[in-house]
Amino acid sequence: MKSIPLLLLLSLFLFGFEKTIKLQLGGIAYNNYNNEIVTQGDGRFRFENDLFITDAKVEFLYSSEYKERRYLLLNELYITKDYEEYTLRVGKEIKYWGELEGYNIADIYNQKNYMKDPFDKNAKYGAIGADITRYFEENSLEFGVKIYEADNDYPQEETPYAPFILQYDAHLHVSDSRYTPTLYIMANIVNDTWLENETKLILLRGYDTKRYFVPISLTTLAQYAYRVNKALFLSHIIYNDTLFKTELSYTDVLHDTQMSDYTQLSFGVEKGFYELFGSDMTVYTEYYRYLYKDDTKIKNVDISEIYDNDIFVALRIALNDVGSSELKAGVLQDINKKERVFKIEGNSRFFEKFIIHGEYLNISAKTNDTLLSKFDKANRFTLSLEYTF
Repeated sequence: MKSIPLLLLLSLFLFGFEKTIKLQLGGIAYNNYNNEIVTQGDGRFRFENDLFITDAKVEFLYSSEYKERRYLLLNELYITKDYEEYTLRVGKEIKYWGELEGYNIADIYNQKNYMKDPFDKNAKYGAIGADITRYFEENSLEFGVKIYEADNDYPQEETPYAPFILQYDAHLHVSDSRYTPTLYIMANIVNDTWLENETKLILLRGYDTKRYFVPISLTTLAQYAYRVNKALFLSHIIYNDTLFKTELSYTDVLHDTQMSDYTQLSFGVEKGFYELFGSDMTVYTEYYRYLYKDDTKIKNVDISEIYDNDIFVALRIALNDVGSSELKAGVLQDINKKERVFKIEGNSRFFEKFIIHGEYLNISAKTNDTLLSKFDKANRFTLSLEYTF
């Protein structure tokens, strides 16, 4: 493993090199916690030669107030080799599986980065594995493997993002070895003969990214990873200016008496309206449902399960100005419980390489879960400036 960084440095001088670096400085204000100044960013690097392409991504986060929100991470490092009808990738990578705007039940390859932001679905950790894709014109068939289950850090009690009453031990407990492989096959089918649509079918056997928590002492919890058979269906259909989206998932839990088999359903409609007073507007409406086969077994063991019977409604306005300004607002409402998440954000570019970003997040929830404690009532306001070069 130590030879990989040396190889990258050698590639920097011997082969083609591309980079994109983003730096962001901002302030975050909370209603119940100390405010913080946050510096964060990422660097994307690509090294090319005649044999393969190497992609790498380095991320960092530094909080003025909370020590746990300080890290420097090599989050992606993988090699891509293209053949005539095949593509091979090996290394640490982030994949995005999903169709819906608010939450993706199918996005199960990577663990979420709760240290960065529990409410940002793009905040994820890279996973180590390999995949090979066979192309059939617009369609494809992908075979992949993930070979390691890493620990997942959660913020502790002194930060605004801590989800637990008890202490948390980041050392992962597993049903088998950390190195037991997770295998998947994904078929991607594109059809535009009648209605323009694209469908993905994924079959997976191995560790689920969903994990539950087990007590290892009277005051401490740890994560437990179990193995599953999983089937996922993702599809979208375009009709006029309307996009109909679906994500379905069924999970067969293997050799674990604590966790029930479960089904996840989500449906969405996305409608675009163009050239309204010089702007474009998109409206999103989505529904998420979480069902257990056996209600007597443990439930609500993962933070993502707030999407158990919820409706998400959102609006995006693109002003079509020189700065590519956007305004987005969305609300997630639980149908049965008094739980609501509201978020509004906007950004605008100026001087080509600068982006100013503002965001307001409001959480109002009631939970009977003895593990989750800090996401009941919260307000967060963020204002930041980003520079890209």
